[in-house]
Amino acid sequence: MEQLLQKIHQYTPLRYLYWITKIMLGLGFVLSGLRKLPGVKFTQLPTSNPVGLFFEGMYVTGFYWNFIGYYQILVGLLLMTRWWRALTPLLILPVSVNIFLVSVSLHMRGTPVITGLMLMGNLFLIFWHWESYRSILRRNG
Repeated sequence: MEQLLQKIHQYTPLRYLYWITKIMLGLGFVLSGLRKLPGVKFTQLPTSNPVGLFFEGMYVTGFYWNFIGYYQILVGLLLMTRWWRALTPLLILPVSVNIFLVSVSLHMRGTPVITGLMLMGNLFLIFWHWESYRSILRRNG
């Protein structure tokens, strides 16, 4: 596995893909997070639409909705930097999975494709940093 990861890290197109993925995911998280700041609604869909109802319900929670936004902005910015480069993909994984599941369960047209690609990009970043996680995943004994 170690040799495979070394080859992957040395392959120039995958290194570019790594940086493009980090930047695109980071920007996506920051922009989505900005839509969750106080006084900003994520969508203008009416509550008669299941998607509109879901996001209205999240919006009226207030602090929780804003917390998600601030968290997305923070991890999005961190993802685009070199700080915590191995930890940040793990921090965004639960959010990526949740966004994908919401888009699938609400039958959002086209959105599951985009959120699925976002989740795959997140998993790619985790795989890229796999060596960083080995020590905590290693079995003792």
